[in-house]
Amino acid sequence: MIEGKKFRIYPTLKQIAILLLWIGHQRFIYNCKVQEDRYFRKFKSKALSLVGESIPCDQQYSQFIGADTAFLKQVPSQILRNGVFRWKSAYQRFFKRLSGRPTIKKKYGRQSVMITKELFTFCSVSPKTAMIKLGTKKHPVGHIEVNVHLDYKVPATIYISVHGGKWYVSFSNEDALPMVAEAQLLEDLQYLSKEQLAEVTSGFDRNVVAPLADSNGKTFDYTHRQKQSLKKAHKGKVKSQKSLSKKKKGSANRRKAVKKVSVYTRKTSDIHNDFAHKTSHAVTEAPGSLLVFEGLQIKNMTASAKGTTAQPGKNVRQKSGLNRAILNSVWGKIKAFTKYKGLKKSKLTIEAPAPYSSLECHRCGCTHTDNRPTQAEFICHDCGFKCNADLNAALVIKKRGISRILNNEIIFKVPKKVSFRRKSGRRAGAVRSDAATSKPAERVSDISAPKADMQFSVKQETPTRTAATV
Repeated sequence: MIEGKKFRIYPTLKQIAILLLWIGHQRFIYNCKVQEDRYFRKFKSKALSLVGESIPCDQQYSQFIGADTAFLKQVPSQILRNGVFRWKSAYQRFFKRLSGRPTIKKKYGRQSVMITKELFTFCSVSPKTAMIKLGTKKHPVGHIEVNVHLDYKVPATIYISVHGGKWYVSFSNEDALPMVAEAQLLEDLQYLSKEQLAEVTSGFDRNVVAPLADSNGKTFDYTHRQKQSLKKAHKGKVKSQKSLSKKKKGSANRRKAVKKVSVYTRKTSDIHNDFAHKTSHAVTEAPGSLLVFEGLQIKNMTASAKGTTAQPGKNVRQKSGLNRAILNSVWGKIKAFTKYKGLKKSKLTIEAPAPYSSLECHRCGCTHTDNRPTQAEFICHDCGFKCNADLNAALVIKKRGISRILNNEIIFKVPKKVSFRRKSGRRAGAVRSDAATSKPAERVSDISAPKADMQFSVKQETPTRTAATV
């Protein structure tokens, strides 16, 4: 299986300036390809003569280098090429219906640059330290220290990213441990009886007070220190955002304010990831081979309550606080991390229906609004069973998950893979006409050429390519 690695790196100020230049130039080429694609699609929709013609979807970028964009030559050509490769990979995901069309990359938030083996070499210094040599003779960067805390193999491609002032290097390696297919694990579980499934199954209730509670009576929550850090980071971010709104656009003070906001955003993200990884590790280390999570529509639950101008929302402040509490619980991350970690240990992760799981008695099945008089207490209105409300909900989720296994209600889809030929000049699924195959479309290398310069040839009936503006 493929396993990702992510390490901290410590570039110098001079190296940071060069890396930021690489990131910006690769983002520029990526955005140029996005704009060019939008232009061709819009032009084709308004030209009758282009019906049946395929829109170019290649990895050419020379048309973006001209007199007005001479700054692109300040970085190695591989950086620009990799920007086009990232755009093409994103489009292939769109063709496989794994994501939307590539969109413009912004200059704020987490930024990264893709670097191939022509531009870097790894060398080990000590068991916990390594060095990356970046650059070429014409564009040198130097050696950057890497804090290594996991075993790794030297990859062919790395990504260097920056978020909130901290720099990271990430890549993927082939793990020696094979990942068991979900379909195989499901088939093995379906041979078990109801009593046997109950012994190997754990149910997990997700809520705001304690992000996760299992059917064995254990709860998973942030430590007191983490809660204080989250609260402090939220207050700092709100204060920085207010200060940012008063800064003049384009000024140095505004750039400083943006960096300050990103620091608090990264701090919150680090705490979330740390909690999700530790919780998922503890869940997968526990005995049992079936993990059943409460199925929640997190995206719908955290939808905005602002409404529209005609129909404004109600209780907007309360809803924003609830949304923040839900997102701080990192339900989605915990489940995603548990899923891939569980597959390494031959454990299956599924979801069970969530409606009325907090009001249903796991012993007799009675569902009533009076069964939960308080947030933490559950008292069955019918049989009188008493226990912690989160524990009862986890037991109900466990019961529903076992029922789904026995009734064959779980179907796993075959994961889609993205693959493409790099030399392909047309989009997947497009019908190639004789006019399109007779002669390739002419390319215009001037980045400043106006869109009106696109013309048609009587023989080709294909628009010549112009550069897009970003």
